[in-house]
Amino acid sequence: MCESTIYLLKGSDKTVVMAEAARVFGEGSKVTCINAIGERTIVDDAEIVEANLTRHEILLRRREG
Repeated sequence: MCESTIYLLKGSDKTVVMAEAARVFGEGSKVTCINAIGERTIVDDAEIVEANLTRHEILLRRREG
């Protein structure tokens, strides 16, 4: 499958937000992650930093300001 793990960065630490996410999108100041069965996780005050699809990982961080 081509799902990715979504991580939230804090300094040099990575915390898993969602494993096996099938869809991720930013909307205003939040990022929505959805898995293959439709479960959603919303991360407020966040932005997408990097999507590395060969490693199946997407990195988020808290928005500044």
